[in-house]
Amino acid sequence: MAGTETVLLYNFENSPKLRGLKMIFLKMGIRMRMVTPDMYLQTIGALAHIKGYEWTDQVYEGDGFSDEMMVMSGFSNARLDELLRQMRKNKIPRIALKAIVTAHNASWNSLMLHGELGKEHAMMTGGASSSQNAMMDAVIYKGKGQFALEQRKIPSIVHPKDAIVKVTLASICTSDLHIKHGSVPKAVPGIVVGHEMVGQIVQLGSQVSGLAVGDRVAVNVETFCGECFFCQNGFVNNCTDANGGWALGCRIDGGQAEYVRVPFAQNGLTKIPDNVTDEQAIFTGDILSTGYWGAKISEIRKNDVVAVIGAGPTGICAMLCARLYEPSQIIAIDIDESRLALVREHGIAHVTINSSDSDPEQIIRQITDGRGADVVIEAAGGKDTFQTAWKIARPNAIVTVLALYEEDQILPLPHMYGKNLTFKTGGVDACDCSRILELISDGKLDTTCLITHRFPLKDAMKAYELFENKEDHVMKVVLKP
Repeated sequence: MAGTETVLLYNFENSPKLRGLKMIFLKMGIRMRMVTPDMYLQTIGALAHIKGYEWTDQVYEGDGFSDEMMVMSGFSNARLDELLRQMRKNKIPRIALKAIVTAHNASWNSLMLHGELGKEHAMMTGGASSSQNAMMDAVIYKGKGQFALEQRKIPSIVHPKDAIVKVTLASICTSDLHIKHGSVPKAVPGIVVGHEMVGQIVQLGSQVSGLAVGDRVAVNVETFCGECFFCQNGFVNNCTDANGGWALGCRIDGGQAEYVRVPFAQNGLTKIPDNVTDEQAIFTGDILSTGYWGAKISEIRKNDVVAVIGAGPTGICAMLCARLYEPSQIIAIDIDESRLALVREHGIAHVTINSSDSDPEQIIRQITDGRGADVVIEAAGGKDTFQTAWKIARPNAIVTVLALYEEDQILPLPHMYGKNLTFKTGGVDACDCSRILELISDGKLDTTCLITHRFPLKDAMKAYELFENKEDHVMKVVLKP
């Protein structure tokens, strides 16, 4: 692992033991730092940072911190083994690791911390025997109608262009439900689902450049080689590689797990700016990319009237990205009043229409002097929403379909003859993640209002039940491994 090997020592008052440790560290070239009792919080903060968890100052209701503590950073598995051998050789007694770290609102005891650090040491040595048997929690597609939380082996590098990412936050997407319902023919039973996640790189293949172990990254929903005809022209959704397009969480193991292997990591991972949190970045690689791509291909011009059907997560992302083009009005259409209320509360659209009790076509014609919307983005995927999309569009408008339908749709050409509409549709070409993260960092895009529920990964089945049944006004659910 790249970086400096560092050991923090807390509460070491045994001089012979300390002298023995100093000798070993000097011999092995390990940097040592003594941490005094008044630096207690800094020590715990360092441990939390190594683990990638947030921590809070709270009373430890146990034996206190009278015991010695050693916090290690930057060690490979081999170097850790060597350090332990040297300690045994010099007859230095075992040193306890005692700390409290707040993760998922739960306290981690020494044993749990040792286990987690052991997993990460295994990850640092691709192919090492210690990593081959390491296990993790993951959400598995068992077959039509069934997901399950199971134990799976932690992934390892398969190709030199791979990366292994420790997932720090994942989300549940409507596309995951499409897989569960059997509406995605390419989905492979037995795979780990999940294609919307952020995390930290723990291992890199030898042919990956521009990234480093320890980088915080957003994972792209698309897997793409960057070299074929389609990739060279920005059509990454149609990458001709065997794993090209939507592969993660569909055809290969995805990220509703503790770790995920990302092929073509140089293309599929984007560094997260330091001032951007995981919750701000979580939707970058999928629904925010979809909204950004949808707005871009819709050719929105300044002062256009843009109608977006569907005020769910993808529709709201499309509205937020449409605003970047300065339209005169954004009109949100949905049948869920709570979603429209969220749109109004956050000022995402100028007009909201509940199509369950109002006629969108009539209202939009009133707003546009009888013309219809200049641009229509269909992000709902409902039974009749495609028909609504072309009806509310003005002649010569662009209709962009972002929705994924569970049934075939009819294009009634005789009825729309003379409107001269342009239809654009398909899977997102998610190749603008760097620009999206810049906009988030600059405060020009913020999708955190979409996160309505948070669950630890171990409660993923409860999270899916809530999401699938649309309980408690759920919008987006995130999972914390």
